[in-house]
Amino acid sequence: MTIERILYVGTDADYVAAIENEAADTVTVDIAENVDSLPGETGASVAIVDTTTADSPVQTVRSVSNRLDAVPVVAVIESVTDPLVVFDVLMAGAVDYVERGAPSGRPTQLLAHLETTSESPASVADDDIEQRFRQELKARRRTEQRLTTVLDRIPQPVFYRDADGVYLGCNAAFETLCGQPREEIIGYKTEQLQHQELADICERHDEAVLQTGEEQTIETTVNAQGEQRHIRVHKAPLTAEHTGIEGVVGSIEDVTEQRRQERTLREQTENLEILNSVTRHDIRNDLQVVLGMAEVLRDHVDDDGREYLETMVTKGHHAVDITRQARDLTETMLDSEFGTDRIPLKSTLETQIDEIRSTYSQAIVTVEGEIPSTSVVADGMLGSVFRNILANGIQHNDSAVPQIRVWVQTTGERVTVHIADNGPGVPDDRKDEIFGRGEKGLKSSGTGLGLYLVDTLVDRYGGDVYVTDSDDGAEFVIGLQRAEH
Repeated sequence: MTIERILYVGTDADYVAAIENEAADTVTVDIAENVDSLPGETGASVAIVDTTTADSPVQTVRSVSNRLDAVPVVAVIESVTDPLVVFDVLMAGAVDYVERGAPSGRPTQLLAHLETTSESPASVADDDIEQRFRQELKARRRTEQRLTTVLDRIPQPVFYRDADGVYLGCNAAFETLCGQPREEIIGYKTEQLQHQELADICERHDEAVLQTGEEQTIETTVNAQGEQRHIRVHKAPLTAEHTGIEGVVGSIEDVTEQRRQERTLREQTENLEILNSVTRHDIRNDLQVVLGMAEVLRDHVDDDGREYLETMVTKGHHAVDITRQARDLTETMLDSEFGTDRIPLKSTLETQIDEIRSTYSQAIVTVEGEIPSTSVVADGMLGSVFRNILANGIQHNDSAVPQIRVWVQTTGERVTVHIADNGPGVPDDRKDEIFGRGEKGLKSSGTGLGLYLVDTLVDRYGGDVYVTDSDDGAEFVIGLQRAEH
């Protein structure tokens, strides 16, 4: 049967306009905003009750069906709805229903669907209603089972409640935390749970989430299964497509171990700071006294003892270098707010070269070419990078006269500092290892802190460092980013 007139009961003018537009002037659509405004008589072939705009969907369908006894009623419901509501709508007198977001509920296909409905208003008999209800209920149970399976795979406790504080669901981890099965949780409010302390924590700030729609995070302690645990509760609004915020969903994260590790880290940091202070002041000061006295002894030692004195001075300077390395490494490790800056390359490198020449007077340090007056991306520890590599080339050198060559190359936005020595070199299978923690140069009694510190700092600067073979020893190459002007 061709539909010529439709009675729409609802308040969605845009939906009505879409139906009229689809009908192309072949169908007249009468509008009644509610049951009270229904016409006394209507020539409509079918009535559409838009439950998505009704305060009481089931009651609205029942009232329209009773008033329009001879007119078939089709209910428009939400795309995602409770099958129990579908069943109630059908039992209230609707001969059929369409889902708003489904193809049959869109104006493009709604008219054809209505024509089929109006031809056989009795097509949805009680047994058909029951069958449809069972199908809907079965589909809902499958969806709920999938949701339950997903939630139970989450190791953190998860729960969700409606706006009145009634638990709608939870996962297995939440059951364990509460110490009771979900059958004793779902459908109840927080005050009815056994673990009242946990229930109170879960309920905190619910009102803020419901009113603002903003997420909330709470950190507190709770006694769980006889043990004090530190937990972090995350909350977010539980929303529906058309009705907005309907409740609160939350998860609970046990951060007890994290807090223990943070406490341990704080204690270790304090110990490192103490060690750094001792290294910087006490040990280094004593070493400087020893080296000063050794210099005084030069005029009082004969040729037979001079070799021993030189060895003592060399080892003393080496020990001072180790204290510097330990200090610099400690400060680097404790620097939680690391940042880079524009650091002048020329003055930084020349300062370290002059210091190495002064400390190791027996070595020859040569600068090839000009050191460019440019700035690089680094921080105040850049001098430690150069000092450690320069000292490494002397301390691990087996030549009678250690020789160091330094030159700098600039290519585009990259600056490369080359430091080569005439020592024993580094085998290929050790070229990466020597930058590792605790690694030592060949035939060395050093701690290995220096090159590890170099690698750590250069990596922070966004650069790179590696060692290759020079003409007669090892060549360290430090690549740095050129700072923007």
